[in-house]
Amino acid sequence: MMQDRILNIPNLLTLARILITPFIIYAIIEHQAVLALILMFIAGVTDMLDGAIARYFNQRSTVGAYMDPLADKLLLISTIVTLYFIDQIPLYLFLAVVFRDLIIVVGAITYEMITHKLEMQPSIASKITTFLQITLVLGVLSEMAWQVPGPDVLQVSIWLTFALTCISGIQYMIVWMRKAVSDESK
Repeated sequence: MMQDRILNIPNLLTLARILITPFIIYAIIEHQAVLALILMFIAGVTDMLDGAIARYFNQRSTVGAYMDPLADKLLLISTIVTLYFIDQIPLYLFLAVVFRDLIIVVGAITYEMITHKLEMQPSIASKITTFLQITLVLGVLSEMAWQVPGPDVLQVSIWLTFALTCISGIQYMIVWMRKAVSDESK
């Protein structure tokens, strides 16, 4: 059951993740990769805790259902954009990530405006893509901090992330088009 309480612990944890994002970006820009990794770890813990607390203590809310994935996107997109601008990831991956997320956001907003029935249910490909993107960001930061996992492993991670990002983006385009067509026929 969804509640409409905005101020609850899960939502505050999600808000903390949003507020920590600029500090992560600043650490990356300043080439403070260890600090960025520590802050990413803290953000990851808040992400795990907000969902667990919401479920366990029945503190799920409509605001939280929208705010949590937005906080995740904000963190992931901003770190990838920043890593691109400091020459740590290639242009093709940067463009794939940005365009995929634009497809998701524009499709979701359009669908909600037309139908008022938006329910975000990420596909398995989307979940794998998000995992790979997070892993890539952590790998790049680890490479910046300690030269680990190494350029060869990082290159494989980049290509794998690029491939799944493209596949997931195409899948979202197909899903949004099918939803639009099926709702048009009703």
